[in-house]
Amino acid sequence: MHAATTSYRKTIIASSVAGLAVIAVTHAGQTLVSAILPVSFVVLLTALGWVVGLLLLLVALGGLLVNFRYSGRERGEEDLFLALNRARSEAELLDQTGRSKAVKFPKLRRWLGAPAYIVNDTVRIRSLQEIFDTLDANGCLDGLPFMPEMAKYCGTVGTVFRCVDKIYDYGGRKDMRRLKDTVSIAGLRCDGSAHDGCQAKCYILWKTAWIKRTEVPATSEVEPSVEQPGSVASDIGTDRSFGPTFVKDDDAADGRYVCQYTQLVRASTRMRPSDPRQDLRPLIAGNLGVTAFGVAMLTRLFNAVQRLRGGISFPPMYHGSSTASRHVDLNLQPGELVRVCDPEKIFESLNPSGRNRGLWFDRGMLSYCKRWYRVLSRVDKIIDDASGRMLRMKTPCIVLEGVDASGEHVRFLAQHDYPFWREAWLERVDPRTQPDASTPNRSLHPADGHR
Repeated sequence: MHAATTSYRKTIIASSVAGLAVIAVTHAGQTLVSAILPVSFVVLLTALGWVVGLLLLLVALGGLLVNFRYSGRERGEEDLFLALNRARSEAELLDQTGRSKAVKFPKLRRWLGAPAYIVNDTVRIRSLQEIFDTLDANGCLDGLPFMPEMAKYCGTVGTVFRCVDKIYDYGGRKDMRRLKDTVSIAGLRCDGSAHDGCQAKCYILWKTAWIKRTEVPATSEVEPSVEQPGSVASDIGTDRSFGPTFVKDDDAADGRYVCQYTQLVRASTRMRPSDPRQDLRPLIAGNLGVTAFGVAMLTRLFNAVQRLRGGISFPPMYHGSSTASRHVDLNLQPGELVRVCDPEKIFESLNPSGRNRGLWFDRGMLSYCKRWYRVLSRVDKIIDDASGRMLRMKTPCIVLEGVDASGEHVRFLAQHDYPFWREAWLERVDPRTQPDASTPNRSLHPADGHR
């Protein structure tokens, strides 16, 4: 039996027994102490006992969910959190047949404080001139730049994919920061054309002042706007409305780039780590469903108890023992079918710091292990969010279709960046043996049907 399963079961049994015992003692002792203690004190003790008992039972319930999720991943099944939140996936929101089931109770959500635009709202991106009228001298609104790559979408209709209420400061304080009045639109990622071909494919962020509600149905195919000037892409160096997309650093051999993600810290404000609203806002805005939210929160509660007692958290992560990380060159190309390796094989490729040739393997990526996907692209260069400099990779990374960061383990972060994969973490699949309904890992990611 795997060490993680054993650790989970120990906590499940212990918390179940302790919870039931606390509730039983509270119920039995209520009558005994009521004769010798004031009524208010008895009520307080009774309430405390029930709270502690129910909390312990919730830990046990979280453990059962974690054990179920772990067993499913071992069999190569879709992770429970991703499955429950599939209606909010990019593929489903781009598929118009699934729009009616994406987000329920919009009026109730807005009564609870949802933002002006919630997930699955149909919006039209304003004209280029309308957006220019909102920008300051640096081409920004509230510190967030409007980039040249965004101009071609002006006038088009799309579906709100996420309400981006916060960002994570990867390059600075490593904390969450509040971002207001910002959404992403399904399928609209930056192509890097105005930033020297950056291949990060980040989701474009749209201030709510740049969009407006519309009843025109969105389409899964995004057509460039007919309103934009044909020379927009070539005028980025002279049109001051776009702001400085490229700034030369005289003290460095290369330049510093400016994009939305290099400016996120300036466009956001600090947020207290204990602020519970950063978990509730994504739920109210429709970024995730109630059941997915419940699974994630119970998993988080169980993990907190596991850390307190020195147990194994979910998903279990292990790092390699060798200082050198394994290198594999498969020369994977876009469109090829691959299988994400078993976690144990991936862990063997990592050094003690959890990296392979400098690339961190994030625990959120474990949700995709043992499953089949198609290669979307090879990544040779990206702009570093912290420094603004172009990073040219010695070892290319791989991006997989439909595989993005769910945000479950990062307070429901809504950026949905593409994780970068080393070829050591992937296995090429012979197209002649493509998985079908008869195989254990029987389905490709839903995005494979929307290529």
